[in-house]
Amino acid sequence: MKKTLSIIATVAAFAGLGLASGTVAHAADTTSANTNANITLKSGNPDEGAGGIILNSAPSYDFGTVTLDGSAKSVSGTATGDVKITNPGVASGWKLTVSNSAMTDGTNTFKSGNLVLTSTGAKAEGENSTTVTTPASVSLNMSGTNSAQVLSADANQGLGIWDGNYTGATLDVPADAVATSDGSAYSSKLTWTLANSVN
Repeated sequence: MKKTLSIIATVAAFAGLGLASGTVAHAADTTSANTNANITLKSGNPDEGAGGIILNSAPSYDFGTVTLDGSAKSVSGTATGDVKITNPGVASGWKLTVSNSAMTDGTNTFKSGNLVLTSTGAKAEGENSTTVTTPASVSLNMSGTNSAQVLSADANQGLGIWDGNYTGATLDVPADAVATSDGSAYSSKLTWTLANSVN
């Protein structure tokens, strides 16, 4: 049977008729076709940042000079910089925390009072359908070390580039703070830590 079909095809080719020309005619009658558009995507380098997710920047806060008068004060500060996180396609989810050291001038330390950081809400750069959870404010006790979560994203969320908008801050200066007439420079170290997990 196979041999017979082979002979027929050969004859048709020499005659310029039959199977070959019939096949081409059917192809010309087709009115639709299916094709593909392909691309290969790679997430960020897992050896960089927190599993490929990067903390690009974090803010510092300045509260100027305050003259003590024996009463507690709440002072508004100015932020330099902002929280920025880049997640180049990593699906794990992530969280950002901030911790502090005690507010001290090297000799004296605040015995009470909080540093309160406020955000207007995290915002993605460009078109982005994913979400990031942002508390309106977080509070750090200035008498010692503690921490607070400032941003978080569930698995498959928080993709792209995000600004935390933690640009507002107030500092409680306790009534029993100690200073010199020339001015005592107090400082608290803020440590911002990114993890590629929401837990």
